[in-house]
Amino acid sequence: MFVLYRRPVPINRELTVRAVVEESKGRRIRVRGELLDESEVLAEARIAFVHVPLEHFLGTPEGQAAGGAWRRRLGSKG
Repeated sequence: MFVLYRRPVPINRELTVRAVVEESKGRRIRVRGELLDESEVLAEARIAFVHVPLEHFLGTPEGQAAGGAWRRRLGSKG
């Protein structure tokens, strides 16, 4: 992840985050984003993600336990 801060970022006010997928190739995803105060760009970011299918995690004991915990939480709200 790369972040370039262009201006001081104010606190306690509403800001806008805008992002776009630059490239999606296989499991790799590149995203570019901006943090804006009205039309002024306060920061720019670029990040690379690797998509890992949910089945990869659910195939482990830890993933199965976490999946079961989420099912119980979601089931209790319905």
